[in-house]
Amino acid sequence: MVSRDRKRIALIRKECGFKRGGAERYCANLCRCLADMGHQVYVVARECDDDIHPDLIHVPVPVSNLTSASRNRSFHHNSQQALKNLNVDRVYALSRTYPADVFRVSDPLHDSWLDIRYPGWLRNRLERLNPRHRTILALEKGVCDVRHTGAIITNSVWAKEQLLERYEYPAERIHVVYNGVDLDRFRPVREDTYRTGSLRLLFVAQDFVRKGLGYILQALQHLAVEGIACSLTVVGRDDPRPFRKQAEKLGVQRMVDFHQPSRRIEDFYNAADLLVFPTLSDPFANVCLEALACGLPVMTTTSNGAAEILKEAQTGYVLQGASPQVSQMVAGIVELSRLPPEHRLEMGRSARQCAERFTIEHNARRTLEVLMGVPRPRVC
Repeated sequence: MVSRDRKRIALIRKECGFKRGGAERYCANLCRCLADMGHQVYVVARECDDDIHPDLIHVPVPVSNLTSASRNRSFHHNSQQALKNLNVDRVYALSRTYPADVFRVSDPLHDSWLDIRYPGWLRNRLERLNPRHRTILALEKGVCDVRHTGAIITNSVWAKEQLLERYEYPAERIHVVYNGVDLDRFRPVREDTYRTGSLRLLFVAQDFVRKGLGYILQALQHLAVEGIACSLTVVGRDDPRPFRKQAEKLGVQRMVDFHQPSRRIEDFYNAADLLVFPTLSDPFANVCLEALACGLPVMTTTSNGAAEILKEAQTGYVLQGASPQVSQMVAGIVELSRLPPEHRLEMGRSARQCAERFTIEHNARRTLEVLMGVPRPRVC
């Protein structure tokens, strides 16, 4: 007999899986957790890995790859068409599409990102005429319409404030639910072992420009001048060629090693001394929480919602300012390199303790509370 508490829930995300970006891994973890709780979960997605949960049902969404604009438009349209064939209790959108009972701000608000990426007035206006940007902005505006979306979940206070600045969506319908992390998978393997030698820096991302890889390469040049022995491991599926060229121009190419995405990303966290993540804009980068869970301190910016859970010089370092300050980055890395072993080990323990407050189970329960507690949008 099926329990009356068992819900049929559709999650919409372009991609879902453990070998993908932080948002895609979050989606996979949430699906697994909801399925473990006894709910029937449908993933409405273009691509979905088949190892998430045996009871998970992937509803494939065809996408037109003709242009970036057509990819976004077709995913929105075709995912909504797919939903019509599902008899579900709730719809949770983790990509830009509507209507939905709840939308999660998984990616930076595009309206805000364009102002960061193109600060000049004329270039900004011209870019907003670009078909890709116009499509994403139109979808974002539709999502942030209370007639289309019953509630919005942000994964940080910073992301909620950004949303309120850009769109007229009722504040009482915006719920902050911090990310959750799989504490069994992401855990330290050397809690009481101090590694000597050069400092091992780590950068994990799918969008190297927005996540600030170029700033790290600049910092490496300064660190080399300072005489700080360090290396940088880059993990992600973005095009490395422009950054290889930048590293060569700066004379730091021998300090940088590029890797494709890995199903064992936790091994990279456990092999590093510091996650450096100078993002220009991120609601809450889940890679930061994964790193903390592995006992790895994190350096990030105030433009990342994950900065809200960090304690300066205890679990990591927060770079202040509208854009990443290379001088601050260098100063923090130099400080870390000169800490005594006991202090470095304590930072690792503090990082793990910080992450333990953010379980995927707690995140799933809070998400479910929001999903079941909001009025359905009028056009659902």
